[in-house]
Amino acid sequence: MALSKKQTKRLGGILSIMFGEKLPVDMLIDLEEDGYIFFKDKKAFLTDKGTDEKNRLCTLAGLNIKYQSEAKSKSDSDKSE
Repeated sequence: MALSKKQTKRLGGILSIMFGEKLPVDMLIDLEEDGYIFFKDKKAFLTDKGTDEKNRLCTLAGLNIKYQSEAKSKSDSDKSE
């Protein structure tokens, strides 16, 4: 399934935040207003909602992009099973 233009723009913005890239101010404002990011010490970070949206959009696009901490928590839970 292909992502819509809006979904593609949102995923691109979220991934840019993940990888510490610069974004236009209007995109940062949109992501913050939608609750996907927050700012701390002038740096943007994903909220839990932002991480969930990233995972949802990546799944729709057929991608598997995770923070290292996300991958660790998954592998830790696999070991306990």
